[in-house]
Amino acid sequence: MYFRLAFILLLIIPFTSFNYAQRVECFVLKAPEKPFYDIKKIGVLEFNCITNNRLNKLMTDYIVADLVNQYRGIYDKKAQFFGIQTGKEGKTFVKGVKTDFYQVVERDQVQKVLREQRFSLSGALDESSAAEVGKILGLDVIIMGNVSYTHITEKGSSILGIATNTKSTCLKRTVTANGTMKIISVETAQVVGTKSAQASFYDNKCDDQRSGLKSVVQLAEMCMKKLAREFSDYFTPGYELIVYNLERVKLKKFKQRAREAVEYVKNGDLDRAFPIAYAMYEADSYNPKIAYNLGALYEMVGAYEQALEFYNIAYEIDFTNSKYKDAIERAKKGILLAAYLDGIGRPIQPYSFTGDSDALIDRVQMKGNSADRISVYALPNKKSEVLAKIPGGIELKLIGKSGEFYKVQLRGNKTGFVHSGDIK
Repeated sequence: MYFRLAFILLLIIPFTSFNYAQRVECFVLKAPEKPFYDIKKIGVLEFNCITNNRLNKLMTDYIVADLVNQYRGIYDKKAQFFGIQTGKEGKTFVKGVKTDFYQVVERDQVQKVLREQRFSLSGALDESSAAEVGKILGLDVIIMGNVSYTHITEKGSSILGIATNTKSTCLKRTVTANGTMKIISVETAQVVGTKSAQASFYDNKCDDQRSGLKSVVQLAEMCMKKLAREFSDYFTPGYELIVYNLERVKLKKFKQRAREAVEYVKNGDLDRAFPIAYAMYEADSYNPKIAYNLGALYEMVGAYEQALEFYNIAYEIDFTNSKYKDAIERAKKGILLAAYLDGIGRPIQPYSFTGDSDALIDRVQMKGNSADRISVYALPNKKSEVLAKIPGGIELKLIGKSGEFYKVQLRGNKTGFVHSGDIK
């Protein structure tokens, strides 16, 4: 049955894609589940892999790699829906923040102290012994834990041809890992944080491809990498992929401009999106959808105080929308995170947004390209004086219309008329 699911998804994807017109994805800074903003120096003991002790070092290495990653959480988005979509580079609008916040002691140094002090090398240390190791290394906290996994291999079939009912023999292997991490205060030898997590991965191959089925250990390693990320996220700031389902503004006078703003954001052009969003809010400050979209733009660049302001406005107007409430909680955590980043000398670089009260004014775009020249007349008549010859492709503010001519705004507060034949 699980092989038929892929076929069903292939059928429904073309009919669901239109639902994502307002969907914008980007990586934003995320506050940890449990902040430890006074931590500076960390050591990680070898995790005890109960199922396979040859993997003891693996979880430690994955956690250390995460903690020293300067852009932890940002990745190239891989193909989804069974490989139909191509990979897409991770995108963030946050400026100036790297995520290698801590000094992390190498595992070899930790192991050296364990040997010198004749502690157990199995990883099965108690909190007091771990804290003693941490004191010798001058750590603030030391991390320890364990992980185990189970696996199952199933034999099944998938339909190759509906009409002929031909089938393919397949194997599916699933590995599920469970892990627990403890954060030990070196000063008190007490557990100050704990996190349990689960991860599962599977692989399936059919017919002559079955020999290429991923091994249990390969899938277990994938699970551990995911667990390591969850453990790091528990106490460490990082980036996360946020999917903003921006609100559709259905008011006729804003509909087109709202659509343009979303397209600008998708293309990474926030400088063109923001004036439209801000001008829409000034024109209708009691519309919760407009306030929410403006808050989302601020959150994307890490301006959490401004994001909170507009998320609060949206929620005050429509307190039934849980999306607004969730956004408020994210913004509150973001404010605390921003304060921490300021305190350690890694502030979020301000993003200069400016409002533009003219952003909602209708515009017209000239035909052609920059090599072309379009005549702008003093009157709605081609026999009148030519005030300017402007490049093709540019946009001008529309003031009005007279017959076959559009009245447009030129530089220096001048106005003129362009024939409709020269307008896209």
